[in-house]
Amino acid sequence: MRLFAGISTLLLATSLFAQVNSKGRVQIGLGISGGVHATRFENSFTVFGITLKNSSDDGAATVSYPLDIHVGLSNKFSLGLCLEPGSYIDSAGTRPNGFFVVGLSPRFYAINKEHFALLFNLDLGVSALRIGEVRSGTKQFDDSYVGGHFRLGTQLQYYFGNTFGLNFGLKYAMHNMKWRDRDPEDPLLKDADYEATLRTSGVQIQLGAQVKF
Repeated sequence: MRLFAGISTLLLATSLFAQVNSKGRVQIGLGISGGVHATRFENSFTVFGITLKNSSDDGAATVSYPLDIHVGLSNKFSLGLCLEPGSYIDSAGTRPNGFFVVGLSPRFYAINKEHFALLFNLDLGVSALRIGEVRSGTKQFDDSYVGGHFRLGTQLQYYFGNTFGLNFGLKYAMHNMKWRDRDPEDPLLKDADYEATLRTSGVQIQLGAQVKF
């Protein structure tokens, strides 16, 4: 009986260890992500006591490089941190820019096998954008925006062995960023109580490599 119990315990432990995600399991992923987004820009300023408002709708494409670090809380759940630098694609070359996203990302593993996993993930955090204006080949200024973001997605993971794997993900993303400042500083904007908001919503596709230990 003791031998049978020992073998059963060993088989169960081996089965749990073989799963992609388990309690205490660390996964690190690095990838590339492309996105398409609808954007809405709103601004306002006050002149001689009169507040003028303006808004415009547009679209944008992005490319970014997400780094994910996750720790398994159980076989079904993990919690991690996402760090994601990137930029808007600007074919005209008139809006040099860069953004950075950081967020907490809980995951739920709907399928969790030895080499394959299907998960759903939430991402809540902060986004920062720095975007410039170029006229006649000369950079005029940089505007800075900061705000929150929300992303909901799903991801497929496949490991070729015990350590190395690939992932493919799809996310719906929303960002809401407020204008913070302009460099160099423009006194007219301060005097006019200038305010601006950039909202985006869209879809991101991600492909990456990962390791677990």
